[in-house]
This record gives sequence, structure tokens and C-alpha cells, in this order.
Amino acid sequence: MTKVDINITVGGPQGGGIDTSSNMISRAFAQSGYYVFGVREYHSNIKGRHSYTHVRIKAERPRSLKYPIDFLVALDPDSIFEHLEDVGQGTKIIYDNAIEKAELSQARMIMRDTAKKIQETLTDESFPNTIAGAISWMKARGAIPIPVPFNSVVQKAISGGVPSRYFNTLGAALTLAISGVNIKHMNDSIRIVFAGKDSIIEENIAVVKAAYEYCSENKLAGETLPDLDHPKRFMLTGNDGAAIGKMMGGLRLQTYYPITPASDESTIMEEHNYIKWIDTEATKLKEGGIVVVQTEDEIAAITMAIGAALTGTRTSTATSGPGFSLMAEGFSFAGTDEVPLVVTLYQRGGPSTGLPTRNGQSDLLFAMNTGHGEFPRIVLASGDVEECIYDSMNALNYAQRYQMPVIHLIDKNLANTSDFITHIDGKKVPVNAMKFDVHGLDFKRYNLDTKNGISNLGAFGKDIFWMTGDEHDELGHVTEDSDVRDKMMVKRFTKLQTADSEIPLEDKAILYGDKNADVTFVTWGSQKGPILDVIDLLAEEGIKANLLYIKMFIPFPTNFVKDTLSKARIIIDVESNFLGQLAEVVMSKTGIKIENRILKYNGRHMTEDEILSASREIINNKETKVEKVLKHGA
Repeated sequence: MTKVDINITVGGPQGGGIDTSSNMISRAFAQSGYYVFGVREYHSNIKGRHSYTHVRIKAERPRSLKYPIDFLVALDPDSIFEHLEDVGQGTKIIYDNAIEKAELSQARMIMRDTAKKIQETLTDESFPNTIAGAISWMKARGAIPIPVPFNSVVQKAISGGVPSRYFNTLGAALTLAISGVNIKHMNDSIRIVFAGKDSIIEENIAVVKAAYEYCSENKLAGETLPDLDHPKRFMLTGNDGAAIGKMMGGLRLQTYYPITPASDESTIMEEHNYIKWIDTEATKLKEGGIVVVQTEDEIAAITMAIGAALTGTRTSTATSGPGFSLMAEGFSFAGTDEVPLVVTLYQRGGPSTGLPTRNGQSDLLFAMNTGHGEFPRIVLASGDVEECIYDSMNALNYAQRYQMPVIHLIDKNLANTSDFITHIDGKKVPVNAMKFDVHGLDFKRYNLDTKNGISNLGAFGKDIFWMTGDEHDELGHVTEDSDVRDKMMVKRFTKLQTADSEIPLEDKAILYGDKNADVTFVTWGSQKGPILDVIDLLAEEGIKANLLYIKMFIPFPTNFVKDTLSKARIIIDVESNFLGQLAEVVMSKTGIKIENRILKYNGRHMTEDEILSASREIINNKETKVEKVLKHGA
């Protein structure tokens, strides 16, 4: 296997073509046969402030990112300052030589607190607060500056126009040329990224040619990177995966109110609302597609979804923390009226508006307890892009099978992670559509005569029944009778017992690695990939580690978790929140207190290197309780 492990950060102003540049790089390496894993970090303002992408390229599939990076492609002065501490020995810094005289005080779009931190870092070591000073600081740590006259290289390629429009393409092309990627793959990448825009394709290919020539003339071009054989692959984000899963799972209505990072899922459906893989539904879906409705607010989104779900329509809504807060009353209604509704809850940094475009996993307990009163719900979370697909399909099945609301948790890091999927199996999760029996007058929608708690859903327009947010009898009439209340509460929670007995263990929790390991990690969500990579690295050091990966929180796999952790020697909880919420859930369900914790709550993704470093400290520490808070991230 070719030993390739390249980490690339492309930074620039929000709206400055950062995603396009990163997309070109990712696709070019993919065309060469390599796997690419990436995360997009963007500021919450519309345009101007610093954003960046970080991608990792390997011959085998990477599951995480790591620092220090190998390339920093700085498309503006701010990117040099912002990523000051991301570089190390051998990091190549590609930037426009015209920015070298820029001063930190002129970088108006850098946040005040960030600028102060950068100033202190440079001043403490007597470096000037300029781009030249920052470059010197990086060089002192082994980085390799590569100043390039961006304007002249672009002007050599094209006449007229605004050269800065092509800086993102130039940065990508320089990176690929230095990495030794065949120019053909970069050109193919451009044809994909700008498909249907012939004149733009022609201009950008000319810029690529000029970039490769510049590298050749200045002895910057790297040794030719060998192409690898590879199967057909799909490059998807977590948002893509959730949308595809819902479409494959027979979704017919999606409601939403725009909110980061949930909106992308709905806009993907708006653009691609027909999936040919759903054989039994293909004709109907092609005719009608999936109805995607942008409502006036989140309250309307959940109530509209509830109304559609009650007809038996496969329905979902997607939102994030602030939006789900507004949905709480409607969610409680769905609980008491046994509505088969799916809520995809994209987590970001809270509380309140919090960090609108940054990562977080602080909504686990919120999801498990949202809504006034006691009622059952299913809560599950995805840990990678592939899981987003099949978990979305399962969520729709769970909602209709058990006639209760389902919350599908996806953290922002995963939503904006790009990864390769080698195969999408539309039949892996069968679409178990609901069947209706027409009962007519006095239909007992909430029939108590059922062992599993599940009563038939009514056929709108054919059955006659009542619905209310109050407690109700079997027909749906409002009641405050104490005996009926007791029976209805038992009925609703019996369905959760049914779900617990029917849902396979592997859909609730998985133990990765040696059962007799020295160290057991416990996690959920997007930390799954980095921890699996860390386990491989620890094995090289002679340390056996495994991962207890928890996917479902209601119903919780109590016995499996308790049995696994009771045998563990060193247990380390890894989460992106302040409280260690999963550890708290484990404690409440099993009585096992996880003392060692690796936590991160600064809104940035966890990386392989920082989890590895924190793990070593815990493993080597003789104390019984260690909490490591991770800080890295621009």
C-alpha cells in the first residue's frame, strides 16, 4: 500500500470560493485513486470572516483529521494569522507574495479576541505583528513558506477579468502540482465542479496549466504521485447522507425552517427529490416526488409534519437546537397522540444562538427529555456519513412501526464532513410501509386491547376518530378518568418495551476491537472515526484498546453497556460537550461512573492527534480521575 497521508487546509474569507477550491483538491486526489476525508469550518456571518476546509488524503480510507497540517493554502492574509499554530515541521505554506507587508492591525475581519491571542503569540517571541512576522514564526517551527505572485500567474493564463476570481483555483492547482498529482486529474475535477459552464471551465484549466508550469519552472513540483486502482465511490457529506436515506426510506414530506446546519439536508431534497433505487415506489415518486416545505417558523414545521404523519405519510422535519426548542410543545403533542414523526436534530454549539456554525454535542439530554410530561420516544445518533443514510431509513421505519416520535441526532461536524461511500444499498433497510384497515364509525384509534401497545393508525376520510392534546380514551375523546389515564400511560410506554425487544443490538451499540483490551473508549456521534484511528495507533505502541460506540439512547442498551464496562480496566469517555452527557446517561442507566473524560466544547472538531495525546496522558496517569479538555481549532 502506498504510504500517503496528507493534511491540507484551505483558508480564506467567507464567500471567497473556499469550498470550491477544496472540492477541486478532493476530487483530483479521488480521481488519482486516493480516499479523502474532510470537514468544512465556516463563520456565522454571511461574507468576509475567516472560513476554511481541512481535508486528509490517504491510500486507505481515513476516518479523521490530524495536525500539524502538511499544506496551508492561504487565500487571504487572515488565513496566515488564523492558522498560525496549525503548522509544523515540513508544512508548506502557499500564499500570495503581495500580502507579506500586511499587518495584523489591518486584518479587520479577524475577531478581536482572536487577534489579541495572535498578537500575544507573535510578540512573546519578538516577531512583528505582520504577515512577514507570522511567516517567520511558522518557519522557526519548520514550516516551508512558498510565496507565489498570484496576480502574474493568473494574468499569464487569461487576459482581462479580475485575477482574484481565480485565486482559489490557483491555490488548489499549486497544491496538487507540489503534491505530484497528474494535471489531468485537476482538469477533470474542474470539469465536474463547473459542469455546464464551458467558458469558466476553459479559463480555470488555463490557470491550472499556468500553476503547474510555475511549479516546474521554480522547482516546486513534487515527484509524480502514483495513481491507484479504486472502485466506484460516492463523495458525500452527512447532510447528503441523511437526505439520501430519507428519500430511499420512502419519505414523502419534509418540513423545515432555515437554520444551520440543518438546512442543507432540505435543500438537497429540493434539488434531488426522486431516487430511482426505491423500486416499489419509483413510479409514484417520479410522478409526485417528495414535497419539501419551507414553513414560516419551526412551530409550523413540526405541526405541519404532525398533520401529514397522522395520515400515514412518511414525514420528517429537520432543525437544530434553537429550532427544536420552539418545537417542544408540538413534540409533546406527537408523544401523547402517538404520531409517527421523525425529527432530524442537527447539533451545534449552544446554548441560545450559541455558535451557529460550529460543532457541539450538547443536545443529547435535551433530546432524551424534550417536551413536558412523560411519553416515549426513540433517540438515535449517527457517527459517520454511511450511518446517516441507513439511520435515516431506520428512523422512518421506527416511527411508523411503533407510532411514536423519533429523534435522529447528527452533530454539525458530521453534517459538514465529506467522506467516501463505496456502495449505497437501497434495499439494506426494507421500507416497512404502514397498512390501514378501514373501521368506519367509532374506530378505536387508541385501542387498549393490545399486548405490544401498538394500535392501528386511522385512515383519514374513512375512519371516524378524534384527536386532541388532552388525555383521551380509546376513541380519542377527552377524558380525565383516572383508570383510563393509568391505562393510556402504560399503553404508550409498552410500545417502548416492544421497540427495545425488536430493535437489534447492533443498531443500539457496537463494541469495536479486542474484548480484553487495556483501554475502553466510550463515545457517540462523530468522535467514532477519530477514536478508531487512535485505537490503531495505540496498537502500534503495544496498547490494546477498544471502543464502546453507542448509537441508541432510548431505548438504551443497558445490559450490553453494563456488561462491557464492568469488564473494562481503564474507561475513557470522549464527547464534544461540557458535562460529558453520555457518561451521565451511562451512570444513570448502569450505575457505572466514568471518571476519565476527554471533552471538547470550543466548537471545533476533534482530531486524531489531540485524542491520542490526551489518551496517553490518561493511560499513563496514576490518578483515578482525569479530565482533559481539548482546545485546538481555528
